[in-house]
Amino acid sequence: MSQKIKAPNSKAGSGFLWIIVAILAIAAVVVFLVVRNNTGGNQLAAEMPQEDVNFTVEREGNSVVLASQDLKADAPVVEIFEDFSCPHCAGLAEADHEDSLQALNEGKVKIKFNFLNFLDGEATGSSTRGAAVALAVAETGNAKAFWNAHTAFLTNQTEVARKWDYEEFGQALQAYDLDQSVIDSISKGEVQDAVLPVVKANADDLTEREGSVSSPLVYADGKRVELKKGSDNKVQSWVPDVVK
Repeated sequence: MSQKIKAPNSKAGSGFLWIIVAILAIAAVVVFLVVRNNTGGNQLAAEMPQEDVNFTVEREGNSVVLASQDLKADAPVVEIFEDFSCPHCAGLAEADHEDSLQALNEGKVKIKFNFLNFLDGEATGSSTRGAAVALAVAETGNAKAFWNAHTAFLTNQTEVARKWDYEEFGQALQAYDLDQSVIDSISKGEVQDAVLPVVKANADDLTEREGSVSSPLVYADGKRVELKKGSDNKVQSWVPDVVK
């Protein structure tokens, strides 16, 4: 007796197709979860800025110094005191970003960042973490990594500087050409102890100059620069008034 072949659209055939679809759907979910888990850190890194720079970075005492190798003889030396949790510092970083990048690249200014953590109060918190990570990156001598990390920490302050833990900072910094030992040290929070005497010294410096600690404060060749505000009541770039 010959066996009857069922049509593809029979109930048995439809059931088989649904099983295949279900298996493929499950496989897709599994692949998605694996990829997401394996690239979670890379996602943070993928979102980091990648501006090219034409200047160097180094630690000089309690400051992080940015300057072109072709720095002009009459270029002003600008000191910026900032706290990574300070919203006004974030506003200044956004306002002067393009101007200061251009002036640095053209050798028209030397900038010294002096980190503070007074907004942490008596304990260590987001101000300390931001300063510790930024200092650790600066000490590598990788100017591109420092500039872009500093930009991301402050211009995305509410989501980055105020919220990220050391592990998240380490994951994000994989975006740059940094030794894995540096990344590991940041991820484990091992960089924190090194920044504590730095932020204290900067706070003491400001107290001697101003009688108190606040941020942001900008000095050009040792003289206080009065930061202006626009019609929108937001702080404006100091660069046009200082760099000629």
